Amino acid sequence: MAENDKKKLEEILKKLISIKSKTGEENKIIDFLEDYLTDIGLEVERERIDHRENIFAYRGKPKYLIATHVDTVPAWGFRKAFSPKTLKGKVYGRGAVDTKGQISPLLLALEKTEESCAIAFFVDEEKDAKGSEKFNPKFKFDGALILEPTNFKISTMQAGSIEIYLEVRGTSSHGAVPRKGRSAIDNFIEIYRKLKCLDHIKNRPKFFRDSGVNLGWIRGGVDCQIVPKVCRGEIDIPIFPDDDMEKIKREIEDIVKGYDAKMEIKTFDKPFKISKSEKIVKFLEKSIRGIKRVEYSGMPAWTDAANLIEKSIPSVVFGAGDLSLAHTDRENIRIKDMVDLYMILKRFIELSEKY
Repeated sequence: MAENDKKKLEEILKKLISIKSKTGEENKIIDFLEDYLTDIGLEVERERIDHRENIFAYRGKPKYLIATHVDTVPAWGFRKAFSPKTLKGKVYGRGAVDTKGQISPLLLALEKTEESCAIAFFVDEEKDAKGSEKFNPKFKFDGALILEPTNFKISTMQAGSIEIYLEVRGTSSHGAVPRKGRSAIDNFIEIYRKLKCLDHIKNRPKFFRDSGVNLGWIRGGVDCQIVPKVCRGEIDIPIFPDDDMEKIKREIEDIVKGYDAKMEIKTFDKPFKISKSEKIVKFLEKSIRGIKRVEYSGMPAWTDAANLIEKSIPSVVFGAGDLSLAHTDRENIRIKDMVDLYMILKRFIELSEKY
């Protein structure tokens, strides 16, 4: 890759990061992308999603869709999250890997090719996923490539999840005699520990070995001088392909019933799995060979692929970078990884009319 193109990848990414696009505030980045895509000759359409808009862009008669989301989570303590910097070959900033570090190579690949293609940029992925849910495909696609950080592994399966809100009660007493009371925080932690030991978590598939139950936040108590009476929090429980979601839901409810607690299910997202023999999978393999090793994984986080699967579009999740860095105060992507993704996407677009 020419040095000036490599530099352009970095420049595009830094521009994207500098445009704040927290969920619900995506309009500025949508405007930027519309201008960019129009300038390089694509037909661009906007699709109204509440007060925001998706972008759908295309040229020719595309057979495959390439899609990702433009929104990010908030800074969440990431200082200068929207003032990107390069350090030791990595670009740091909110959205660097999730997913603006995927968008930059895609934009350059589109600029350097002339073949048929279709691109969708979705809003709201980090919250309610209304962008992909309400997406109305203009063409009948043979498959979709969803760009998310997978460390260049092809994800033909994706975990679902049950996210719950818990309010657990205890019995207060003076903090000097805690045995006279029952701490709501202790009760909450007991529930959490039991959820971590659910059978499907202990026996999770090999492609989801890093997945597990996550206690996202917990709040309880007022002072060390009193045993906490109430504890609240949210817990995310992954569900894997082939799991029985209703059975797991009942197991969760049975655990919570053993305590003075109220539970509310916040999300109930199904997992999915597609066959490795699907046309989109074989085509992506062909695009990767010679640039990176062809490897497979499971996607542990929810992505827009789930909604496209519901629209009968076979979808795979694939991209550059490490998912574990997303949403953190050290979010970054290697410039070398963006170069490799650019080469894969360029080949994907160039071969798409023939495959």
